[in-house]
Amino acid sequence: MSTNSNGIAQQTKFAPSVGLPGGTEPTLVGSKEVLVGRALARLRSIPGDLEKYTFLASLKSRNENIFYSLVGSHMKECTPLIYTPVIGLACQNWSLIHPPPSTYQTPASALYLSINDLPNIGQILADLKTRVPKDEMEISVVTDGSRVLGLGDLGVGGMGISMGKLSLYVAAGGVNPKATLPIVLDFGTDNEKLLADPLYVGLRQRRLPDAECEAFVDVFMAEMHKTFPNMIIQFEDFHTTLAFPLLFNNREKYPCFNDDIQGTGAVVLAGAIRAFALSEIPLKDQRILFFGAGSSGVGVAETICKYFEKQGMTEEEAKAKFWLVDSRGLVAHNRGDTLPEHKRYLARSESDAPKLKTLSEVVEHVKPTALLGLSTVGGTFTKEILQYMGKINKKPIVFALSNPVKQAECTFEQAVEGTGGRVMYASGSPFDPVQFEGQKYEPGQGNNMYIFPGLGLGAILAKVKSIPEDLVHASAQALADSLTVEEKERNLLYPDVERIREVSMTIAVGVIRAAQKLNVDRNEELRGMNDAQLLAFVQNQMYHPLLDL
Repeated sequence: MSTNSNGIAQQTKFAPSVGLPGGTEPTLVGSKEVLVGRALARLRSIPGDLEKYTFLASLKSRNENIFYSLVGSHMKECTPLIYTPVIGLACQNWSLIHPPPSTYQTPASALYLSINDLPNIGQILADLKTRVPKDEMEISVVTDGSRVLGLGDLGVGGMGISMGKLSLYVAAGGVNPKATLPIVLDFGTDNEKLLADPLYVGLRQRRLPDAECEAFVDVFMAEMHKTFPNMIIQFEDFHTTLAFPLLFNNREKYPCFNDDIQGTGAVVLAGAIRAFALSEIPLKDQRILFFGAGSSGVGVAETICKYFEKQGMTEEEAKAKFWLVDSRGLVAHNRGDTLPEHKRYLARSESDAPKLKTLSEVVEHVKPTALLGLSTVGGTFTKEILQYMGKINKKPIVFALSNPVKQAECTFEQAVEGTGGRVMYASGSPFDPVQFEGQKYEPGQGNNMYIFPGLGLGAILAKVKSIPEDLVHASAQALADSLTVEEKERNLLYPDVERIREVSMTIAVGVIRAAQKLNVDRNEELRGMNDAQLLAFVQNQMYHPLLDL
């Protein structure tokens, strides 16, 4: 394999291997297509999802070119296996399906850092750099596993999410696989099952207080930037009270973002832009209700709120369009409890807020045009709520975004039937199309995989100094604008997932242009390119699996 000056793998052709008589492997004969076809047949012969995941993980470690060729040519079939929803099952069984963690692993594998490594982080990273090929590390997904999907604290099992997302950076965004590094920060766990499990491969101790975790991350981020100055850091699956401080403390110092807060916000915003247009209700008349006020829910709400401001509303006018519901009811300043800092910005001031304890009560009070769920509580958008949304809206917007599938607030079929087929629906995990009253309906999948590969690719190529919020908004707008005429005719909210590499290129161009406007780009050579030239440049820099073996 050869690489260009940016460390991106180039397409290279190899002659078929000859093989030696009596060798341990049979002679390798045939094209890449034959090898991919063989892998696909093997995958389809495996009955269980977890077993399919372990097969793909093994294939990736043995031959990443065949792995990425398989995933890239069968996105709809493979992404649910390497990402949501199956990745949740893999994370829950991490200690059984992966070898014990080791700090000193090969660069292409993974890095586990525990609180005990704090005095040696600089040396560990320096040692890692000596074993990295000439390709400089470009992007890392960093987690502490404290809030994995809707499954809660899974400790070092969160590594599965870091690995899965980096696989999508490669398959969907064309990032060089050798320039990716999944990292888990092991701060302990409060998961009783893991603490009692003698096979658990992480620290079997209670999770550290947030202040100690923040202090660790301060050192970690400084050493990462010192060792890999161009590395993009994606924070992933940190619990809410840690996620916001880590983002705010680091976003102006280093090129980093939080995918749960910002990536989710961007992908939902992109779908919402399409849904608002299809709903035929002006932005000034939208009433948006969020069920779930954790890091993802608040992050999404604030992202859409800022979009309203960019469309000409004042800050107060935009904030007035949003309502949040948590486990205690409507999030409001006067309901009698102390609101966490992250909930205060969009908290309401209704005089009767203390009486609004249930989602049904708040829905009747707000009469929303859009109902969005990021609660991780499955089935909460009941038949009655869905019917009410259909009653008060010509084209109700219902986004059931919690992962995995069992945590979704409602299924696509329930949303279609509850609204008489008039719903504009998106979910976090994939659902199949639905037949209703003789018509086929296709769901939208508001999954972060539409955003972070293109956002990361653009940030890498622009060599950004930081990732301001405008870059996140640029990625959302680019995604909303990326639908083809045919996809719009089908009333889709998101592009077909099989086009995701094309979509990622469009997003990368939007991110690069936004970085240039804000002067946070360091790759000034790209400034002289027009949009067509920049798109061609992005495509040329993307990793592609080998054409022939």
